[in-house]
Amino acid sequence: MLGMRHHFLSYGVVVLALVVGGIAFADTPGAAAVNLRETNEARVYRSVKDAVVNISSTKVVTARVGTGDEVFDRFFGGVIRQVPAQSLGSGFVIHSSGYIITNEHVVDQASDVQVILSDGDKLEAQVIATDSEHDLAVLKVTPKKPLQAIGLGASEDLMIGEPVYAIGNPFGYSGTMTRGIVSALDRTLEAGPNKSYKGLIQTDASINPGNSGGPLLNAYGQVIGVNTAIRADAHGIGFAIAISRMRDLLPTFLNPEALNRAEIGFSVEEKRSVAAPAVVNSPVIVKRVQAGSAAAKAGLVEGMRVVAVNKTDVGGVVDALVAMANAKAGDTLMLSVSGGGAGGGGQIKEIKVPVEKAATPESESIIAGKLGIEAVTVTPALAKKQKLAVTQGVLITVVKGDSAAAAAGLQPGDVLFQMGPYYVNSIEDVANLLKTVKEEIDVRIGVVRGTARARGVVRVK
Repeated sequence: MLGMRHHFLSYGVVVLALVVGGIAFADTPGAAAVNLRETNEARVYRSVKDAVVNISSTKVVTARVGTGDEVFDRFFGGVIRQVPAQSLGSGFVIHSSGYIITNEHVVDQASDVQVILSDGDKLEAQVIATDSEHDLAVLKVTPKKPLQAIGLGASEDLMIGEPVYAIGNPFGYSGTMTRGIVSALDRTLEAGPNKSYKGLIQTDASINPGNSGGPLLNAYGQVIGVNTAIRADAHGIGFAIAISRMRDLLPTFLNPEALNRAEIGFSVEEKRSVAAPAVVNSPVIVKRVQAGSAAAKAGLVEGMRVVAVNKTDVGGVVDALVAMANAKAGDTLMLSVSGGGAGGGGQIKEIKVPVEKAATPESESIIAGKLGIEAVTVTPALAKKQKLAVTQGVLITVVKGDSAAAAAGLQPGDVLFQMGPYYVNSIEDVANLLKTVKEEIDVRIGVVRGTARARGVVRVK
């Protein structure tokens, strides 16, 4: 019905509106026309699209392939071979220097990982760390210029029914956005016989193969989840890893002592609080200070708030960890801190970083003692000579009969590429991680044997 209606505002101003089919169109002289196309979804997409990336990885899979002999293939169906296959996924930038979050299953078993930016640029990516329990991975690229990073929200206060948006690379269609709501919280998904993911966000935002690793966003364009899985036998049921869980894992993923052997002598954590509607306060607090370390000698104490690192303001734990991870041998970390007995005021703590790589003989001794193996660092030249399927990692040359490595099933010729959450590129990397083991524990490892990749557990004392 077409008609006229008056609306009276609180200030006594009369606004004439034309009502067509129940939709009111303002007709105020001199006022700018309302752009009904300018939705919140459009604003969110524009604000984050350059921080969402596509991920392409090459994996080796077992498949039945033709031999070229038509008769043989017809009767026997070809032969079983390991062949390369392309895998597509998504991710998002958490720091402008090139740190990216995605799912572990996007890069697991991959021999080559590429990140494609929104402008089409392709960058080789290094896998920094992964976590199979939470299906998360951290990648590092070296961009030509600073990347746009996405704002991290919190998942502690999510509401069932609130709007959410997913952006990613479904079926290779880059930059695809879908919308929905939070359908349920704290879901558990059985991902395999011995694997389940807990604390997931359930959503009806359309998530398809290729969306994995991309962001689930709230109405303010903040990441509140990492899209991870769908139910193949259902429609409108997708799952995302709660972003707060990922934020809690970042100090482990980006631990400078594990990544570059920087013995800084302290660790940090993020203390989050959320204020309505979407304000996340995330001060970075010193969690632990090692006795006798350079940090302890500089006067750093637990509970201090890290305000800046090397004059770079710290807005969250990512800022602090990246700044510390960039420290090199002989550098001095300048930390601006407050609290923790500092009288509430700001103080500067200068921490000398003794990043001295362990000597090769020492590394060999640690590896032999802890694992019972002899090994060498894989280089491109060695990979070519030994016809290895990878150009990075640690090649095992000897396995002692009654060793931890033998009990785990390791063999000469295996290439060790991961220990715990961290990818390793040298025997020094392995030795550095083994030095942190003070009691008998099971350590997850990744191994390349021939062209196949596998994961297992080795018991280290």
